[in-house]
Amino acid sequence: MESQMKRKDQLYGWLFVLPALLVLVAVILYPLLNTIFLSLQQKVLIAPSKDGYIGLDHYGRLLRDTQVRKYMINTLVFTCCSVALKMIIGMIGALLLNTKRKGAKVYWSIFMIPWLAPSVVAALVWKWILHDQFGILNQVLRQIGLLDHQVAWLSDPLLAFIAVVVVDAWVGVPFMIVVLLAGMQTIPREWYEAAVVDGANRWRRFLHITLPGLKPIVIVMGTISLIGTFNSFNIIYTMTGGGPIDSTTTMALHIHRTAFTNYDFGYASALSVVTFVLIMGVATFYIRRLQMKGER
Repeated sequence: MESQMKRKDQLYGWLFVLPALLVLVAVILYPLLNTIFLSLQQKVLIAPSKDGYIGLDHYGRLLRDTQVRKYMINTLVFTCCSVALKMIIGMIGALLLNTKRKGAKVYWSIFMIPWLAPSVVAALVWKWILHDQFGILNQVLRQIGLLDHQVAWLSDPLLAFIAVVVVDAWVGVPFMIVVLLAGMQTIPREWYEAAVVDGANRWRRFLHITLPGLKPIVIVMGTISLIGTFNSFNIIYTMTGGGPIDSTTTMALHIHRTAFTNYDFGYASALSVVTFVLIMGVATFYIRRLQMKGER
């Protein structure tokens, strides 16, 4: 009787989960399997007569493609810099908001501004701010005497790369602040009070109480931010389109260009599969680190 009840509960459980599983299959599993299948095919829309199975040829081409190496390095540097900025600014913002002092609501309003607009809108706004001739940033810097000429923020390869990193971090900071602030508020106040009694200053309290208390959240948020930033497309495409001279072209832009400009869906699928494997590898590493942390 008890086993029948258990099987009945399991059946009901699967029935409730089934709609979500069907959505996941339709939205994630099928596109993934179809992408893997396409990566083994020659599929160029402007040359349909050459379509057919070619095995791992696209992956061999990918390994020989020097441009892919450049774009992969761009992606890794862009991701690491942007995630680091999000974590640092997010931590500072959460610390400022995790207080009862006057001005906390003002800080909250300032930090939440990027969340009010979609990423494409934010990128367009920043593109105009950084415009070399009509941008307000050049005008302000010239007015206060810091510049005596127009700076081509989005035309210089290094400055353009720095610009897209900063804007991507600016857009992602509010979410980081909200999650870190929620984590800080779960740390018992008694720990801080005891540390004050023992003579610990703010830096020591942050180092020995706040950071250890936030470590699981930092690992999870770092993983989520890393995956999202690795696939970042809207901001770079809107601000620079991957230029100048491919200095801001990442794997996401290269895949889009290969598929929808060159119409080479087979090679674009191979690039997507390799990118997916890299992201999964990084995510698995962070998840295992988190599990090891929980077992201690």
